[in-house]
Amino acid sequence: MTLQAVLAWSIGRALIITTLSLPLALLVWRWVASQYRSPRVRHWLCFVALLPLFVPDLLVGFTYWLTSANLVHSVAATEGLYALLLLFRTIALQTAVALILPASVVSPEALHSWRLLKNTSLGNGIGQASESQTEAPPAWRVPLRSNFAWWLQWVRLLLIGPWRMPLVAWIGGALLCFQEFETAALLQVDRHPIVFTVWLFDAHAAGESLTTSLRMVSRSIFFQLTLLLPAILLLRSGGLGQSRQRTTPGSSENAVVTWSACGILFVSLAIVLAWPVIQNGQQFVSGFRSLIDQGAVWARSEQILISVLVAALSSVAALQISVGLRSLKSRWLTLAAILPGLCGALVLSLVLLAAFQLPVLHDAYDTWLPMLLGQTLLILPRAFLLVVLLEVTSSPFALHSATLMTRSSDNRVAGQGRHVLWRLKNLRWLLATAVLTHWCLWDVTTTATLRPTRFEPIINRLYNEMHYRSTETLVAITALTLLIPFVVFVVAAMAWKFVSTRSIVDG
Repeated sequence: MTLQAVLAWSIGRALIITTLSLPLALLVWRWVASQYRSPRVRHWLCFVALLPLFVPDLLVGFTYWLTSANLVHSVAATEGLYALLLLFRTIALQTAVALILPASVVSPEALHSWRLLKNTSLGNGIGQASESQTEAPPAWRVPLRSNFAWWLQWVRLLLIGPWRMPLVAWIGGALLCFQEFETAALLQVDRHPIVFTVWLFDAHAAGESLTTSLRMVSRSIFFQLTLLLPAILLLRSGGLGQSRQRTTPGSSENAVVTWSACGILFVSLAIVLAWPVIQNGQQFVSGFRSLIDQGAVWARSEQILISVLVAALSSVAALQISVGLRSLKSRWLTLAAILPGLCGALVLSLVLLAAFQLPVLHDAYDTWLPMLLGQTLLILPRAFLLVVLLEVTSSPFALHSATLMTRSSDNRVAGQGRHVLWRLKNLRWLLATAVLTHWCLWDVTTTATLRPTRFEPIINRLYNEMHYRSTETLVAITALTLLIPFVVFVVAAMAWKFVSTRSIVDG
């Protein structure tokens, strides 16, 4: 199949899925946002709605690999299965965008005023009402230039107002669908589903020259930049989290919205989370026993721990860079830093691979640096978003009060201040690091392309073995890859909290 045909399939699928998912995501957002009277319920609903974003694509593809194999004789069924899995992940992403961005930075009153202005001001041009004319001029007397200017400003108000959030969500969904790799790679049987990222990755792995691969990547970059440029312009018009008071989009008593949103969330969690857990969970115990019998528990655990360490280092680096970008307040520098990650893991990995083959960087080619740099740049856009959200949702007054409490001469008051400060600041940053580490750990493309030859990340081992068949041992290793990072961060949280307590008490 030619490059043009593969790109047409991938672009067409991305545009169709993101268009279908947007109304469903807005329905879920409308229901979640209506729970403003109960913040705790709203927080839990946000967690449930965004949960598909944290389920590894590799696990989803591994679960439905056998289903795809049974559909090998039907191209439409195979493509439909992949589109369905992408649909629910896209809904989660678009719901996240809707929850993060203000509903509108242009008030309904402003839009209504601009409508009235059309009937009163076009006779003498926009914004120049006639003093001698009390009625609107006939349509034939309205200057074409003024009419065009009114419509131009009207579209601008809509773009930075009520259309802004849905458009950004639509663009984000299209990019997610186009850049997805892991699920498609495991579902693919007899060349279906047709996905550009898998097609290019397989071509490069089969011995295609790096120059040819980069030439093919350039075609996809044009499509992605075509989507990214409007999104960047829309985000610049209003920023993130600048409107604490959101317009309540609906009422929780609306039965149609409630039941429809509940149905969407239920089906999404059942397909993306519940069924993979049920399908593979039964084999975990026997698979873990097999690992013990083979004496491979420590070897696999060590491999997982090293992979977690590398992912955590990349996550911390991305967070620190994001904090620095926020302090510099340079839009162009921020855009230059996050743009490589927005282009997707495959594009970023191939460009870095070419860069480290240049004479000036060749000495660092077979080291940890390419993989660390690749994961840092890949996760940087999400790290920057998390830093912005942490800043917007934090209360400077509460942090200042907690800091003052820690300086009290009364040990009891100082201890209470430390607990408050831990919850308001340290714990939130640790959770952000854990989330980014999880995403880094389960990224196949960057680690497979940029890893040093002497080390095999656990995710690459899982990816290679999942192409053959499901075994109890493979299920056990997958479960350990999910559990060990969780245990690591729980221990890290306990240790960090203990050190903070000792430092305050001793001081």
